Amino acid sequence: MIPIKGYATFDPLKHCWIGSGFKIDWFKDLDIYKNDKIMDPLKKIAEETEEDYQALEKILQDAGVKTHRIFLDFEKYGSLKKVRRPPVCPRDDFAVIGEKIYGCGKQSKYKEMFDQIDPKNVDINSNQVPINTAQICRVGKDIWWDIWPAWTNQDLLPRYIKGFEDLGFRVHLSYRGYHSDGAFCVVKPGCIVSLEEVQNYTDEFPGWDVLYLPDQSWSKVSTFIDIKHKVGGRWWLKGEEHNDQLINFVNTWLNDWVGYVEETVFDVNMLSIDQNTIICNNYNKEVFDHFKKHKVEPIVFNFRHRYFWDGGIHCITQDLYREGTQEDYFG
Repeated sequence: MIPIKGYATFDPLKHCWIGSGFKIDWFKDLDIYKNDKIMDPLKKIAEETEEDYQALEKILQDAGVKTHRIFLDFEKYGSLKKVRRPPVCPRDDFAVIGEKIYGCGKQSKYKEMFDQIDPKNVDINSNQVPINTAQICRVGKDIWWDIWPAWTNQDLLPRYIKGFEDLGFRVHLSYRGYHSDGAFCVVKPGCIVSLEEVQNYTDEFPGWDVLYLPDQSWSKVSTFIDIKHKVGGRWWLKGEEHNDQLINFVNTWLNDWVGYVEETVFDVNMLSIDQNTIICNNYNKEVFDHFKKHKVEPIVFNFRHRYFWDGGIHCITQDLYREGTQEDYFG
């Protein structure tokens, strides 16, 4: 069985779930299967996404992390119309907090993974209480939980807050309305990288060194601006900005596959292997200087189709087991 434990996002990572994409033959029964304008870009996404997952898997395994993956069996889901988004970003659906993995809703496509986890370590609610580590940041005894009121069953929320408090956690709520792992990253005790103003952390992270990244905006990417109105700001595939056949197909058939990439800045979406090693999406001099100051070694990993999937390094993984305890980092 896969062990489950997680108290801090920077504790030594030992077991990690990595996402998976799709196979191009999922579309073989559709008329568009012979349409190169649509199929060639989709084939590129499928092949390069899997190549990148395998490259990430090797990085983690070389660091001593045991990796776990599942693959969606398309035949079980019938026609394309019934297929939900592939398990690209397990982070968006689950959270390991303490010694349990939490989640929300029916998760039949993840059954293969949960068959390997002891049921006593699983808490999946069928109602709208989004518990995932895209919205929850764990720092030992403290949990920062971003709540989306429109998506959250407010009647059930107090039950989970009390449940976490009964386990010894201090729960801090925020209301950004988007994934917090696209807003800030707690790299290690005393070190944060953030898109938000430094003063936001004065009270809750007193004395911590926060690198604020201003002007990390999509407005600088002219090719995305060209396509933004066609895709509603939800996805981007470089080089296909004028491929209206692909755009119409994705918007119509794969609407559930894409996110809202316009809201995402991948410079803060990172995965810590431990307090001294972190995987990031790209080189950023300010960020790397901050790492050097805090003796953190970055590993650059380019997830090439993050702009299509709206998923960075943190999104496409789910830490299942980290060493560490419910340490109090704030006294």
